[in-house]
Amino acid sequence: MAKYKFSESLSSGVHKQLRELEGEWQGTAKTWFEPGILADESPVSGKITSILGGRFILHEYKGSIESKPLEGINIIGFDCMTGKFQSAWVDSFHMGTAIMISEGKQSNEKLDVTGYYDTNEEGTEKWGWRTELKVVDTNNIILTSYNVMPTGEEAKATEINYNRK
Repeated sequence: MAKYKFSESLSSGVHKQLRELEGEWQGTAKTWFEPGILADESPVSGKITSILGGRFILHEYKGSIESKPLEGINIIGFDCMTGKFQSAWVDSFHMGTAIMISEGKQSNEKLDVTGYYDTNEEGTEKWGWRTELKVVDTNNIILTSYNVMPTGEEAKATEINYNRK
């Protein structure tokens, strides 16, 4: 039996909150390749749409990193059976040809999911990638991602400060 009913979530729960993110967004993207050392800061634009009857949102974005074009797609949802957020993320810079699948528990303060990626270095453990989506207010959201080292230590990797167009 479902932990949450989708119809209730769509009318007054998590799915309603996700749909409230729909719209055109613009802002600034920051990237760190080393802890504490800002490598790039550039404009970014995004669009968030509801898909499949409100079951998921689709975040499409375009920007640049080190003056090279960047685009990405992230599908975000909430699984009523497990009570967890899930996402599937691809982009033209960070992910190469991989799809990152992430998952995280429900939180009242923010969406928080973690996925894992391979560094392609023989004998090394997979690294984590933790992403937070914080709704500041109806016109401002912050997407922050952290590299999670195999030791568990985190370092900020990207941050997008969006405001609604």
